[in-house]
Amino acid sequence: MGRVLTTLIVVVLLGVHALLVGIGLAGLFEWFVADPPWARFSNTDLPRWMLLFQWLLLIGAGVLFIAGYLTRWRWLPFAMAGMYAIMGGVCIVQTFTMLTNDNRFTNLAIEFLEYTVILLFLFGAPEMRRRFARDRFRNAGSGVADSQ
Repeated sequence: MGRVLTTLIVVVLLGVHALLVGIGLAGLFEWFVADPPWARFSNTDLPRWMLLFQWLLLIGAGVLFIAGYLTRWRWLPFAMAGMYAIMGGVCIVQTFTMLTNDNRFTNLAIEFLEYTVILLFLFGAPEMRRRFARDRFRNAGSGVADSQ
């Protein structure tokens, strides 16, 4: 994968995760304020406790990705796998027990596909493997001797 394409994907992912933080914060605002200054977007099929959990997950996933990427946190791919697993579990519960819209199963499949593609990128793209590598692998393939 070329550097330009990788950079483009990273910019998109940073933007998407910033959007998750924004949506989560707006959802929290709706959760606390009876009459927000916009048309509510919170799903009325979901109980309040689930909405709170969902908004906190979105904020957490967004902050985790952005902070982890910017600090080159070596555990980011694993942390995002865990976060996406939790978010996917919530989506399964919502899809099978709470949601009533006709496209809920399609939305579930799309959500899981998104998580899969992001994780394949984080774990598989050579640039990401180097960015998040442990110290003894950080210089692999660069011609610099391993430190351990």
